[in-house]
Amino acid sequence: MRILICYFSGTGNTEKVVRAYEEQFKVKGHEIELWKVETKPFEKDLSSFDSIGFAYPVHAFNAPPIIINFAKALPKLAEKKPFFILNTSGEPLKLNNLSSLKLRKILKKKNFVFTNEYHYCMPYNMIFRHSNAMAYRMWDTAQKLIPIDCEEMLSGKHSKLGYVFMGSFIAWLMRIEHWGGKVNGKHYKVNEKCINCGRCIRCCPTNNIKIEDGKFVFGDKCIMCMRCSFFCPTDAFKIGWFNSWKVNGPYNFNDPNNYEQKSHKNWCKKSYNKYFARCEKKIKEYGDNNE
Repeated sequence: MRILICYFSGTGNTEKVVRAYEEQFKVKGHEIELWKVETKPFEKDLSSFDSIGFAYPVHAFNAPPIIINFAKALPKLAEKKPFFILNTSGEPLKLNNLSSLKLRKILKKKNFVFTNEYHYCMPYNMIFRHSNAMAYRMWDTAQKLIPIDCEEMLSGKHSKLGYVFMGSFIAWLMRIEHWGGKVNGKHYKVNEKCINCGRCIRCCPTNNIKIEDGKFVFGDKCIMCMRCSFFCPTDAFKIGWFNSWKVNGPYNFNDPNNYEQKSHKNWCKKSYNKYFARCEKKIKEYGDNNE
């Protein structure tokens, strides 16, 4: 089987998940190709693949605009073709199940047939910084789930996320973030900590950051992926209206230190507990059935 995964990853969480899927598909003897959705033109022949995946981080309970626009630009297929969705977010709220609604609607009109969707909790790149212990637990859980989910897909078993009451309306309402991100992005600033390394300019997926007359200029194409502020080596960014939510610096996914102080230990506590309990149950049942 030939599989293509088209993905966008803001600060690396979704890419980690996609790379893990790539490894699993290869282990199971399938041919897998990845396409990073950025600003370059799409160059793959979709008819040559047996299944297509779309992967992204959830933005305000929706797929980010860069993925939506990518899907809109795809050609209509001559024949129906199955597709699956992988997404990540910093919390396991059921509202995240809304994120694929618009994407699925677009792809359905282009002869794609929806079969599977999987969501994985990965640490925030804005709102607040998860502890490294939580980042480790999230990634460790995802690594245990991905082989199971991959096998589920390959076996032909369909898996879709749960229904949310008035989901279409809520998703439509929250899509204001697509517009709000463009407006807020124009208010980004860098302070005196900036060392002019240019990393933010090089990594911006929409080429929204420029230097004109020696000053930073932020355009109206920001999608709030947080790459610029998250990876800034000197934490020089101010991210407009949401500066109090800024997170800077990569996580240590290899640190299982459960004694680390958590800054928001009660945030979505019940949802996290349910998520990990549900994941552990699935992992255990898989192990019991394959002994």
